[in-house]
Amino acid sequence: MIVVIARILSFFANGVFALLVLGAAVPGTHRVAMPGAYGLTEIAPRIWTDAPSRADGLLSLVEVSRARVIDFFGDATRQNIILCSTQTCARTFRIGGNGLSIANFAVMVSPGGLTRGTLTHELVHSRLHRSIGFENILRPMYPTWFDEGLATYVAGHPNWQGKIPASVRKRVLSAKRTWHWGKAYREVGVRRAYGVAAAEVASIERRAGRTGLMEIITRAEAGEKFATVLIDVLAR
Repeated sequence: MIVVIARILSFFANGVFALLVLGAAVPGTHRVAMPGAYGLTEIAPRIWTDAPSRADGLLSLVEVSRARVIDFFGDATRQNIILCSTQTCARTFRIGGNGLSIANFAVMVSPGGLTRGTLTHELVHSRLHRSIGFENILRPMYPTWFDEGLATYVAGHPNWQGKIPASVRKRVLSAKRTWHWGKAYREVGVRRAYGVAAAEVASIERRAGRTGLMEIITRAEAGEKFATVLIDVLAR
């Protein structure tokens, strides 16, 4: 029995070791847990970049973007922020597009995302997802159109102006999950999809005020169904 237990423990230990080796060798978002091991420099607590010579400008960018989030929510989460100035760095962390956020743990941007608009957009996602758990993968607290719309609305990015046909609005508002969103913006256009979602959030704030919009967010975060809360708040 002791020999069997020892073999089982050895098997799991070897498995864990193999996963660690594989994780270190394969580029991916998992590397955000130890950015210093992959050539990045920490220029301020939890802020990492491959361009430490640009520290002053990058820290100013973070400060301005975070201030925008605080102005809207009243607070902001503190997460690892990865600021890549080269595509090599972006590939190392598998940053798709200009930026991405991982719950409230990390925000990462590629060279094209080193702007106030993109960084604020991703920081809004991070703040909105501060209480996200495994159960929210299948049952997210907010529909994706609202998630993306809020980030676009607060950040003012990506910007889009134009008429919103009823059919396009309906298509965007049907995107309640991440995989729905990708299909929706491919059908109606990326900027138009984000613009329509942001316009919907702006409409909610016009009708319910900032207090009502924040109530929707707070109650959904607490576990109430977003659709029910939205109807309740807008009916007042």
